[in-house]
Amino acid sequence: MKLKFINSITPVNRLEWIEEYLELPFELFCKHDELTGFITSGNKIRKLEYLLKDALEKKADTVFTCGGIQSNHCRATALAARSLGMQPVLFLRGRPMEIPQGNVLLDTMVGSDIHYVTKEEYSKIDEIFATKKEEYEKKGSKVYLIPEGGSNALGARGYVDAVKELSGQINLDGVEAIFTAVGSAGTYAGLVAGLKSLGYNTRVIGVNVTKDPSSLFVEKTKQLIEGLKEYGIAVSLEGSEIEIVDDFSGPAYAVPSEEDMDLIKKLAKERAFFLDPVYTAKAFRGMLEISRGRFAGKRVLFIHTGGLFKLFDNPAAYVK
Repeated sequence: MKLKFINSITPVNRLEWIEEYLELPFELFCKHDELTGFITSGNKIRKLEYLLKDALEKKADTVFTCGGIQSNHCRATALAARSLGMQPVLFLRGRPMEIPQGNVLLDTMVGSDIHYVTKEEYSKIDEIFATKKEEYEKKGSKVYLIPEGGSNALGARGYVDAVKELSGQINLDGVEAIFTAVGSAGTYAGLVAGLKSLGYNTRVIGVNVTKDPSSLFVEKTKQLIEGLKEYGIAVSLEGSEIEIVDDFSGPAYAVPSEEDMDLIKKLAKERAFFLDPVYTAKAFRGMLEISRGRFAGKRVLFIHTGGLFKLFDNPAAYVK
């Protein structure tokens, strides 16, 4: 069982107006998971439907999670947890903002306890979690830990469900490839496992948006899919069925390239189609470049994972 944060099926649309504008040699479809909600929007909420149900069943009243300074996952976790009466505690990689903006504004408005950590400290986040958990529980809290991106096997079930949803919206046998951003591998692993469990051979191509090597996410994907067996989702994979590309991560995590920024502004201005600078712009650019060569004349599906609140973190960058 899971909670019900998503009140309706998110749409799948053919982006013909973008095909025309960009002169694409392939058919482009989009699964609009930026529409999973409003303030709890994006792909993360599919994972949280399972994770926060587990937290409630374990009688937790406090939820820990972590991510970058403008983490979509942390924002979605904070707002969803607070809606259930739980205290969100966020460990954000970065420095405090003088005036909170973007996701951090929403984190702050719901009364999250925010602990800022350096990049070096973040590399030891499990130790920090353990220390802080002990501190909170000495004060009477019952803490539930959610990993970065909600990316464990339980969370990945959300995208196994998303594939079932997709199968009723589009002929997946007719889709040559599905593209998604990869930042912690949970969404990617759920998509791969979901397709395999339903007998589809559609390829899922993950676009790595971090500076960590794709090999790390390949191994993480294997671990998550192995972990899904605990929940009755048992699939076997060949190594070649996991494809995660490194070429579109930009200067750094959460830092878009000039090409990414140009794509964000161009699609917004010309077609009112919005991408974010952390995940979807990089993934969309990767999809365009890969599909022009490999999938000409074919049908491609893009998973829009949301993240649009990040645009409000640095508005000046989009009006130059």
